[in-house]
Amino acid sequence: MIRINKKLPAILICCCCTINVLAQQFKYKAPLDTVTKTGFYQIRVSPELSSYVKPDFSDLRIADAAGKWVPHIIKPMLPFLAQNAFKEFPLLSNTITDSGKTILVIENKGSNLMIGKAEVKSINEIVLFIKNASVSRYASLSGSSDQQHWFIVAENILLAKNYATTEDYFTASITFNNSDYKFFKLVIDNEKADPLNIIKAGSYFNLTFQSFPLLVSNPAPAIFQKDSSDGRSYIKVKTNAAFHIDRMAIDAGGAKFFERNAGLYLPVSDSAEDKISYNPVISFKISSAGSNSFDVRKMKAKVFYIIIDNKDNPPLKINSVGTSQQINNIITYLEKGKPYQLLTDNEAAGQPNYDLELFKDSIPVNTDTLGIGQFVKIDIAVAAVQKNTSNQWWLWPSIIAAIVMLGFLSWKLLVDMKKTNA
Repeated sequence: MIRINKKLPAILICCCCTINVLAQQFKYKAPLDTVTKTGFYQIRVSPELSSYVKPDFSDLRIADAAGKWVPHIIKPMLPFLAQNAFKEFPLLSNTITDSGKTILVIENKGSNLMIGKAEVKSINEIVLFIKNASVSRYASLSGSSDQQHWFIVAENILLAKNYATTEDYFTASITFNNSDYKFFKLVIDNEKADPLNIIKAGSYFNLTFQSFPLLVSNPAPAIFQKDSSDGRSYIKVKTNAAFHIDRMAIDAGGAKFFERNAGLYLPVSDSAEDKISYNPVISFKISSAGSNSFDVRKMKAKVFYIIIDNKDNPPLKINSVGTSQQINNIITYLEKGKPYQLLTDNEAAGQPNYDLELFKDSIPVNTDTLGIGQFVKIDIAVAAVQKNTSNQWWLWPSIIAAIVMLGFLSWKLLVDMKKTNA
């Protein structure tokens, strides 16, 4: 009779868990610069750093010399704007037509504003404050001096969330050539869906003190265009690394006037361009009257495709495709003189749960910036995995003991089988 040791399942589970832990390795590491004083620091997320982490930063850790994780939070860089720099414009009307379009009439109060000794004669931007919504809408802007005769100012305007905030609203900026119209009419195409909740509108003035952008450009990609006989253009966009992408800008030409439906896709397979299986990301329009800048909403890719439907028109010439990502900072508390390093690129890693997230409002606004060194690949065979504990001395003895125990049980099982057969 074959007797199975009752401890065998537990041992097998232990071995499986150990193997699973070993599989959850961080693949890259980079040293942080020397900490000259104890306190909070910010580490800028560069395009290079973004190529080593997931779009949600769940596989990023800071570790000390003992391998213990150091709590951190990811904080987007937001514009610092003086309160008196914003001039709110009256919303004269906010109606929805039978076709589902929102019509917003805004009075331009910029002409009544004095900046120093100079009177503002015209504006080139209208900023909308909108209740948080994970959607985007296209709109057109017209101007008038009497609210009777309207003239187009800009069209194919994409209203989308430009960056994350801690408030229950976001801002969308509409830029155009200088205009001194007394009234502006914004027509938003809701596409038979519920409208955006626009709280207020206005413009910022005298913003020369704003010293940083909200987005940082990724390295320029290589572009390969193929115009197919099916009436479509396939533009392959390839970079040297998989960077985070929050916004994409397209420079197109080849026709005086054009407006084409297009889409951004991630390839599933990469053979011939017109035979690739694609996963759609966003749809948009490329227009000679628009800025052709589109919100991608956090994507990470080394290769993606833009497919343009030319219908019966000659193909456009795509001159360039630029991508950029929102500026984020890693905020953490470090001690003077201690060495720290970043650990990145772990497919199995989940979002860490640090108490620091609950106290992010207590962190000083102005913190010193700490640089990072070069990323190097971690040797998986000798790397120690840190998972909520700093002392992993038991890991290899446990593996060895488990292997010895499995060998003994296997030998015992064979002996019992021989006895049974005999």
